[in-house]
Amino acid sequence: MKIFIQTLVNGVMIGGVYAAYSAGFSLIFGVMDIINLAHGELLMLGAFTAYWLYALANIDPYFTIPIAGVLLFLIGYLLQRFLLNTVVDSPPIMSYLVTFGLHLIIANGAVKLWSHDFRSITTSYSGASFDIFGIIIPITRFTTFILAFIIVAFLFYLLNKSNLGRAIRATAQNRELAKLSGIDIKMIYSLTFAIGAAITGIAGASISSFVILFPEMGLNYTIIAFCVVVLGGMGHIQGALIGGIILGVVQSLSVTYLNSEISFAIIFLLLFIVLVFKPSGITGRGIIR
Repeated sequence: MKIFIQTLVNGVMIGGVYAAYSAGFSLIFGVMDIINLAHGELLMLGAFTAYWLYALANIDPYFTIPIAGVLLFLIGYLLQRFLLNTVVDSPPIMSYLVTFGLHLIIANGAVKLWSHDFRSITTSYSGASFDIFGIIIPITRFTTFILAFIIVAFLFYLLNKSNLGRAIRATAQNRELAKLSGIDIKMIYSLTFAIGAAITGIAGASISSFVILFPEMGLNYTIIAFCVVVLGGMGHIQGALIGGIILGVVQSLSVTYLNSEISFAIIFLLLFIVLVFKPSGITGRGIIR
């Protein structure tokens, strides 16, 4: 029983990590109907921002979170404003091709700048954990788990309580009517993508203290983010948290009781079942509407 509870706790912690960097993916898809294939690269840039600030200036990774957020906000805004907005009215395949091109450009550019080397950040608390009745909870993963809740709460407030959020929701619901109402659609898209990128960069800086960093790390994170938002409901922000926890628990249980080599096969089987029988996600809610 203790092993089972520890496995569940590990799964929930992993799920929080998944949710932290999947919320931005869900927001971008929910508003713009864009599956951002360069999402993992934005996470990688946030993680490497934390790494270089730690390596060169000895700044604690958690203190680099605001810097990573601002940097990725600017990068996201520029990418959407001057690149992705040019294909807004084009068939969806165009946005897939553009974001896949960004994935290749950013990943290969990072390799040219930083080489293929694997890197890590080791701090005084990297291996620290706390014990609750014999259940071990790593501090770094728990912090990211809490961050996931903060991100989801922030997005919920932004979308439901602010003027910008109302404009974002109006654009997601009916772009033409929003345009007729005086909303600058391209500006809303740019800000939405920038916010999604900033959240992803923040998540990247947060996980930098307990994952291996390398320039090509992004693709795996993009795949996991896609699985998380499909499970939780594409564009359903709270669903990213639910989907992340479900995915983390399923993966943790399969690694502990079955075989680590087939854990991803089980995840994709779960994804297939959800797509066939519940395409709007486990929560029953899909795109922000």
